[in-house]
Amino acid sequence: MSEDLVPTRHPRFYFSDGGAIFKLNSVDRSVAFLYNLHPGLLSERAGFFKSLFSLPRTPNCTSNILTEGKSDENPIELSLCVTQTDFDNLLTYLYMGPSAHPKTTEFLISVMKLSAFFDIQDGMDHAKAEITRRGDCIHPALRFELARCFGVNEWIEPTFRRQMEMSLVELSSSDVLQIGHFGYYWLTQTKAKIADLRASISFNVPPVLNSMECPTPDYCARSWYQEWVFNVRTLLHHPDQWTSCMSLLDQLRNVHIAGLCDACQDLTVTWIWGKQMLTREEDYIEEAIAALKDLQRNEPTRAVVSNSRILLSSDL
Repeated sequence: MSEDLVPTRHPRFYFSDGGAIFKLNSVDRSVAFLYNLHPGLLSERAGFFKSLFSLPRTPNCTSNILTEGKSDENPIELSLCVTQTDFDNLLTYLYMGPSAHPKTTEFLISVMKLSAFFDIQDGMDHAKAEITRRGDCIHPALRFELARCFGVNEWIEPTFRRQMEMSLVELSSSDVLQIGHFGYYWLTQTKAKIADLRASISFNVPPVLNSMECPTPDYCARSWYQEWVFNVRTLLHHPDQWTSCMSLLDQLRNVHIAGLCDACQDLTVTWIWGKQMLTREEDYIEEAIAALKDLQRNEPTRAVVSNSRILLSSDL
């Protein structure tokens, strides 16, 4: 920011009865806004601001520290990692409440980001609940990124499973960046393992197990072979409709296969289950989910007060 740039009072969040004046610079330092906010409200809602406003200010402090945040000329400067859009959205949430604020995904991400940064538990809980409720309406790559950044373990599994159902060509370069290096590694590795498994399952038709009570064993064997070649293979490799091996196993167990007696069908499907031919896919997916959860960061980056300065927790 140039030396002669005069900060502008924010049109919405410079309250005449505020009491704590903040300055927020744009990332390129071309614009600066002043906010005059209410210390009581901020302290009540955010752990960071409670710590900030409870810092001891003894007579030994310099005049600059004693008057910090009391005037436009000596505001409290916010970190450059806080953008105006995110900060405005957070203040909208804090001042208007969850029932009156915008319901866009971008707004909720702002609230989540700065609630983690400033230690605002109700903001984090609200954003998580809303994003969870929207489910697949939010792209799984974005929700996976949010899960990684903010340690939301319960989003790892549903978003990873949703990405497993997608073709890799559906992912844009920005989607891959959101998934991250390790997320993309486990996604592609798991897809490769499952592709090999499905090819093996498709072209190695398991034999039918005829029941002792079966009156037509040869007919049952032929019906089972036709079911596998014409239906199972199609479901395993359909280009537009993903069918998991577990759901395929359920179909083989519960759907009547024409020409195959119930006794032979039950015996054969039970044998396939025991051989883990179709359950191995689920093992691969669960292995990847467990690995991704182990890679989760313990805590998101937070703002920390140290000697009257606002730092990032990662800087300490």
